Amino acid sequence: MNMMLTTESATDFTAARQKAFIEEWLSFFTGRPTDLLSFEEVKHNLRLQDSSYKGLQEIELDKIVGSIGRYRDFTRSFLPKNDQTQERWRRVDAVATDLQGLPPIDVYKVGDVYFVRDGNHRVSVARLHNAKTIEAYVTEYKAPIPISKDDNLDDILLNMERTNFLEKTRIDDLRPGHGIELTEPGRYRRMLGHIAFHKHMREMECECEISDEEAVGSWFDNVYTPVVELIRRDTVLRDFPGRTEADLYTWLIVHRARLEKEYNAFGYVPDEDVLENLKRERATNPFARLMGFFRGQLDLKQLPLKVERAKFLEQTRLDELIPNNGIHFTEPGCYQLAKEHIDVHKYLKDVETNSEMPYADAVVSWYTNVYLPVINLIRQRNVIGYFPKNTEGDLYIWLVSRRQTLEGNHALGQIPTEKVIWDLENELSSLPNVGLVSFFGKKLDLASVLNGKA
Repeated sequence: MNMMLTTESATDFTAARQKAFIEEWLSFFTGRPTDLLSFEEVKHNLRLQDSSYKGLQEIELDKIVGSIGRYRDFTRSFLPKNDQTQERWRRVDAVATDLQGLPPIDVYKVGDVYFVRDGNHRVSVARLHNAKTIEAYVTEYKAPIPISKDDNLDDILLNMERTNFLEKTRIDDLRPGHGIELTEPGRYRRMLGHIAFHKHMREMECECEISDEEAVGSWFDNVYTPVVELIRRDTVLRDFPGRTEADLYTWLIVHRARLEKEYNAFGYVPDEDVLENLKRERATNPFARLMGFFRGQLDLKQLPLKVERAKFLEQTRLDELIPNNGIHFTEPGCYQLAKEHIDVHKYLKDVETNSEMPYADAVVSWYTNVYLPVINLIRQRNVIGYFPKNTEGDLYIWLVSRRQTLEGNHALGQIPTEKVIWDLENELSSLPNVGLVSFFGKKLDLASVLNGKA
């Protein structure tokens, strides 16, 4: 398949992507999934075990309903859903138009339908060119029920999954009226995994063993229900016709794990942030998705800062100790610097009193005797007026860091904060563009100001 990419293959791929777009657009109105079926889910739910090799056969393309691994890359009619594999698709397309034709694919057969083991792009190209059949090496699994291409396999799998979920959890008995209904295969199994993980965490916490029934009830009350209440409060479901609260719950859990892994912030990504991503990325309302794309450019950039803030508040318990403290930063790293200031303050207090100060007392002492006096000076001199897009917290961090730089190692604690502010004001007043800050809405970078770069 080492053929050159051709103009014809580019035209064919564009046509395939346009058809995929139309197919997905129509799914907005039907509420039916456009993804191929996952063979792994089918195998699990139908409990497929016995298989036998049937050799090379000519099979009907419209009986191929799923795939192994690549089932989210193509629509149900095997049209490419993204541009990531364009080059590979075009090379296969070039082979298809060559005299040699496409080599056989490899499939699993279940009932009277097929799942691609190897050859997804070949199936996609063949269907675009209106082929009816394709050669395939077939391995057949014995199906427990008759299955044909005309059956709604999604519903068959979903019903089997739901039955298994209700049998294993007994949630109908434990929480009557629970309202858990899922619309796609694989999600009930994922939910069972959530319950198992919750049971493990509960047992780690209490250093004891809890029953499966207790774990299910605890998961429903303390994990599932709070998320559903948040979904209801924000009326998220209205953007997802055909979906259920349980669908959104499973999506939220999976994508929160992805965000936490991406930002190395396990346990610090709020449900509200994940729901906002849900509205942007998965809304079936196309206008909402388009508008969400533009909003999301800023929201995602702010996520690491939100993670920093969540960690800072958990470590210091500042919101509990001093409600309405007003501490907010706009630059990454500032929350960590504030935490280090508190740690240093605690150390100095421990040395001064020759005793161990409780950390909560150190936080309150730092806020009252270190942070707040600096903030009061900032307010008295109206320094924040020069920096309309910064916060008082940002100025605190900058002023303390600036004072430490000026003091060096020889005059620790000898330079008053007032002098640092006075020097800052003098330098700002000498800059020709400072008076235009509020007019143009320009955000001055504090470090750049004193380096003469503003």
